[in-house]
Amino acid sequence: MTEVEVRYSYRALDADGESRSGQVAAVDEASALRDLVQRGLTPLQINAVQSPGAAATRGARLRITPTDRITLVQELATLLSAGISLSEALPSLVTAYAGQALGPCLARVDRDLRGGERVSVALANSGLALPPYVLALVQAGEASGELGRALADATAQMDHERRIGQELRNALIYPAVLVLSGMVAVSIIFVGVVPRFASLLKSSRADVPALSRWIIESGLFVKLHLLEFGLGAVALAAIAGFGLANPVWRAKALEAAARAPLLGAWLVRMDIGRWATVLATLLANRVPIIEAIGLSSGALRIERLRRDLAGTARELERGRTLADVLAAQGWFPTARLNLIRVGERSGELPRMLGTLGAMETDSARTLQKRVLALIEPAAILIIGAVIGIVMVAVMMAITSLNNVAV
Repeated sequence: MTEVEVRYSYRALDADGESRSGQVAAVDEASALRDLVQRGLTPLQINAVQSPGAAATRGARLRITPTDRITLVQELATLLSAGISLSEALPSLVTAYAGQALGPCLARVDRDLRGGERVSVALANSGLALPPYVLALVQAGEASGELGRALADATAQMDHERRIGQELRNALIYPAVLVLSGMVAVSIIFVGVVPRFASLLKSSRADVPALSRWIIESGLFVKLHLLEFGLGAVALAAIAGFGLANPVWRAKALEAAARAPLLGAWLVRMDIGRWATVLATLLANRVPIIEAIGLSSGALRIERLRRDLAGTARELERGRTLADVLAAQGWFPTARLNLIRVGERSGELPRMLGTLGAMETDSARTLQKRVLALIEPAAILIIGAVIGIVMVAVMMAITSLNNVAV
């Protein structure tokens, strides 16, 4: 990997004892000092200069994103698989990511490794916030001497989870825009259109129906208290944003959604697919099954499933098979248990779990399309019904005026 040069400002004395100052480009401070000495200068002070581009990068990237973690683990796996030692690979990455969000974390890893810590421990203490199964894979790679392969498997799993999350976010964009635009349309009608017919309520020439009267009064009330409604909407949005950012609230919302008829089946299958894939990756890297079960439980987002899986390790220690334990817990699809049974009997459990994970992920995608296919027409029907009721109420009010006049 190409080393990145950094500019250093210096103050030094020349051969005549005159003070000199300026800047020099070098890959590190030691190289800058050697360059100055070769010029016949005696360095007095030297400091790294932060470039505007580096400052902008640091200001723009205050946190480490999932893509950053995936890229870093992939680069490290590529370097190790190419035969480059960790002691050579890590300093080059530290230099490459200097001034970025990953820079301090990598520098901490490098410092811990030079102090004699194991790679898994250094990564755990680095602040990178890697998933637990990644650290377990690194630990297994250290024990087997195949750290590059373990990191490559970790990269594949991290990228798999990222793609699933991205697909879900992309799939929800259109329904979210549809619902939001419908709410805006209804709000405009209530604020801008309906209050114009308020005079009909006071007219002695109109016998306004009850529905029309209620709709018009509601629209007039919203318009008169527009500021309060606006502040309330902002407050609700803030509460929703806080709730989604809070892990406890998010877990409760996910637990409630998992009990819904069609939505729940989709979320459960997605969780099972993620769990089976993580467990397969851990077992393929020779992580003991008891430890792998505990680590893979972190891939489950639904608390109910995680609680059920918590006792699995205990049952396995008593001699029961994984398939029997999952069958007794009741949350695992019965049709998929045969894959685990075959894997346990043939010694191919990692491969069977990988196949099972792929099948459950595909099933989750199919259910996701079905759920979204129901959300879109349901949203259109609800929004259309609200607008239709408002328009019918207004037309009934207008026709009541004409009927009295006749």
